[in-house]
Amino acid sequence: MREVTRQSDDRYRLGPGTLYDNLQKLLERGIVEERSPRASADDPTRRYYRLTRFGRRLLATEITRLEGVVREAKLRLRFRPERA
Repeated sequence: MREVTRQSDDRYRLGPGTLYDNLQKLLERGIVEERSPRASADDPTRRYYRLTRFGRRLLATEITRLEGVVREAKLRLRFRPERA
């Protein structure tokens, strides 16, 4: 939750309900998997997750799609006539 807040420059705050609901969906769809936890004296209940191979391919595909959206938006802005 803190990482989402940090990466969004404090514009988006993720609550625990949203986080865990979405994490469960990602697990069910095989996009992420729980990995063996490292021994942690700080918090023995802490869980760790990572992208699966499928999740990495899906992420790469989504990055490519979003790059296309940004490229198209830049082209539209470049050729848009200025209003007086």
